[in-house]
Amino acid sequence: MLNYSMAVVLILGGNKLIEELYALNIWPTDPHSEFSQRRFREAVEVFGRLMEHDWFQELLRKEKVRILEICAGAGIGGVALAKVLMERGVDVELLLTDIRENDLELGSRWGSEVLGRKVDYVKMDSRRVHELGCRFDIALMYGFSSPHFDPWDMVRLQASVSECLADDGILIMDEGDRRYSIFYQTGYARILPERIDNERALLSLHAGYNFKRGTFKRAYLDLKNPSKTVITEVYFWGLAELMAMVWIFFQDVDFYELRRGAGLILGYKPRRKIRIGDLQTQPRVLLSQP
Repeated sequence: MLNYSMAVVLILGGNKLIEELYALNIWPTDPHSEFSQRRFREAVEVFGRLMEHDWFQELLRKEKVRILEICAGAGIGGVALAKVLMERGVDVELLLTDIRENDLELGSRWGSEVLGRKVDYVKMDSRRVHELGCRFDIALMYGFSSPHFDPWDMVRLQASVSECLADDGILIMDEGDRRYSIFYQTGYARILPERIDNERALLSLHAGYNFKRGTFKRAYLDLKNPSKTVITEVYFWGLAELMAMVWIFFQDVDFYELRRGAGLILGYKPRRKIRIGDLQTQPRVLLSQP
């Protein structure tokens, strides 16, 4: 087993804003729920087909594969990928990382039951996974998590992930083109109903734009409890710039399309030309006010 004893020292305090946002329960995270079980079955099917890709054919020849899931939540994607590999005779070790400890604990217990082996987790910022001090064969980011990272953060994330992957490691990012789906297909909504049912009414409202980071500020409002309003910033990524950024940090990039404008971005063999240590100092442009 991998040794994560040092990882405990490196755990960050966590982003309370993200925890507050997910506490609104806009996106169900309980792996036992019907919604999550459907997501899990879909993920198993998708990863099963992905194994036909030649990069994964090489991976399947390994006796053991180590998987790191970042922004894991309750680990739906990581557990599904581990299950697919195990069914093909590969010994798997899975580590879940996120800043939401409650979801990690739940996912660790559930994942251990599903896989019949222990699923470890570490509460930490995904931009710091290089500090785990371990090398993984796969880094997985499943569940459309990129809006939490603006371009400046995404550069640090890619650098950190590339440093904790093996020389022939693979990055998998489950992503969609939000510029196409939000701005072209639908149109940007200043007021958007996020969840309306018998239990609650949740809205998000436009609250500003940051030109230096390219982020839209959204206010998430629970109409039954306005005191729970959470204001956060999101970046609406397109697939092209995400894939180009992956190419900076990986020798090759591919896209496994699942439907129009959405699928799995694959990065193969980290370059490690730009190290996370090169990106620790904040650039001057971000030191001043927006």
